[in-house]
Amino acid sequence: MASQTQEQRPLHLVFFPFLATSHMIPMLETAVIAAERGVKATFVTTPANAHLLQPTLDRANSLHQPPMELRIIPFPAADHGVPDGCENITALPDFSSCGNFFRAVFALRKPLDDLLCDLRPVDALVSDALFPWTTSLAADHGVPRLIFQVTGLFSVCAVNDLDIHRPYESVSSRSEPFSIPGFPHPIKFTRAELPEVFDFPYMLGLLREAELTSYGVIVNSFYAFEPDYAEHYYKVGLRKVFVVGPVNLAGARPPSTEKKEDGGRDATLRWLDEKEDDSVVYISFGTTCRFSDEQFRELALGLESSGHPFVWKVRSGGGGGDEWMPEGYEKRVAGRGLVVRGWAPQVEILSHRAVGGFVVQCGWNAVMEGVCSGVALATWPLHSDHFVSEKLLVDVLKIAKPVWEGFQSVTDGEKAVVPANAVARAVAWLVGGGEEVAAMRRRVRELAKLGRRAVAEGGSSYEDMSRLVEGLMACREEREKSQV
Repeated sequence: MASQTQEQRPLHLVFFPFLATSHMIPMLETAVIAAERGVKATFVTTPANAHLLQPTLDRANSLHQPPMELRIIPFPAADHGVPDGCENITALPDFSSCGNFFRAVFALRKPLDDLLCDLRPVDALVSDALFPWTTSLAADHGVPRLIFQVTGLFSVCAVNDLDIHRPYESVSSRSEPFSIPGFPHPIKFTRAELPEVFDFPYMLGLLREAELTSYGVIVNSFYAFEPDYAEHYYKVGLRKVFVVGPVNLAGARPPSTEKKEDGGRDATLRWLDEKEDDSVVYISFGTTCRFSDEQFRELALGLESSGHPFVWKVRSGGGGGDEWMPEGYEKRVAGRGLVVRGWAPQVEILSHRAVGGFVVQCGWNAVMEGVCSGVALATWPLHSDHFVSEKLLVDVLKIAKPVWEGFQSVTDGEKAVVPANAVARAVAWLVGGGEEVAAMRRRVRELAKLGRRAVAEGGSSYEDMSRLVEGLMACREEREKSQV
C-alpha cells in the first residue's frame, strides 16, 4: 500500500450510516478498520444516537492515530411528525411512523451538505445504501461516494438481478416460487419473501441508479463465504466492490464491560460456565423484532417443552414486557433457561463453549457473529433482506435449517404464528446431537477460521481495504492534478 507518510495529509473519509443500530455499528467498525490504516475517519450521526457510538470511538482512539471524530447533525423530527427523541428506527413506537421517519432522514441532506463544507478537505463520502441522494451530494463536493451495504453479496446480487429480470412479475400469487435467470445457484424465491423495497419501485430505481453512479460498494463479508457471488457481482453490478469483513472481527469493538452485575464477569456468561459444551441454544431476534403476544407465548412454550438449556435475549420495548409470558414461566425454567431483557453480550455469548446453536432472524450482523463464533444456525427470518439471506445459509452454504417450513412473508399481516412444537423441534435439532447438525457445525467452524484469515494481514478482506485506500488516494491525486 502506498505510504501516507509521503502525503501532505492523511486520506479523509466521512462515514454516514442510516439511523438504525444494525446499520451504524458495522459501518463504525469499518471506519475503525480504515482508521487503523492511517485514514482520518469522521463519523456522522444525530444527537440521540451519539451514545451508541462513543464507547467504540473512545476505544479506537486509545489505540491509534489519527483520532476518529464524531460529528453531530440535527435531526428534523418536529418538521416531519416524528416523536421527539426518535432518531433511530428502533425507537419508533410502531411501524406506522416509518414514513415520517424516512422523510426526516431524507431531509438530512442539507445539514450533511453544510457539514461537508465545514469538514473540507474531504476525500470521499461513505454512506449507507439507503441514502441514494448522497451520490449527487458527493458529486457536488467533487468527491467519490462509496455505498456501504449492511447485507452480504448474495443479497446484493439477488436484489440487483431481481430488479433487472423481474421474474416476480410473472407469478400468479405471492406464494408461487420462481428463480432468477443466470443466478449462480437455482434458488427458489416467492414474492412474499422479497424485501419491502420491492413494494416501492420508485425507491428501488433510485437505489439502483445511485449504485451505478457511485465509485464502489463496501460489503461486510469475506470472499470465502460467498465466492460465487463476489464473482457474480463483478459481472452484473458493474461497480468496484470491496469485501472487508467480517468487520466484527477486525474492528476495535469495545469489550463487554457494561452492565456487570457484580463488577466482574457478566451474569449470563457465568450462567453459561455451568453448562456442558454445545448444550445451550441462544435465541435473539435483533433490535427490530415486534412479535405479537401470541407469538411470544408460543416461543416461550416451545423453549420450555424442548427440554434443552437456552438463553433467550428479549428486546426491551416493542413487545418485550411481561404481559405475554406464561404464568410462572421463569420459575419453571429456572436453571435450564435464562431470559435476558434488554442488552446482552451477544458476541461473547455466541463464542462461549457451552453455546452450540443460534436461532437467528438472519439479519446480516447476527449472521456474521454466529458464523464467526462457529455455531449451527436455525433460521427465523422476519423482514427486509432476512428471507433472502436465509437462502444463502440453508440452500447454498448448508449451515442452517429453518425453524418453520410454512408460508413466510416480510409483511406482518401475512405472517403465520410459528407454533411451540416447531420451536421445540428446532432447539432439539440444534443441541440434541445427530450427524446432520454435527456436519453443519463442522462447516460453520471452518468458515469461522476462513473469516479470521480474511481480516488478518495478507487476507482477502485486509487486502481489499488496502485496495480501497489506494484507489481513493489515486482519485485524490487525480483531482489535485486537475486543479493545478
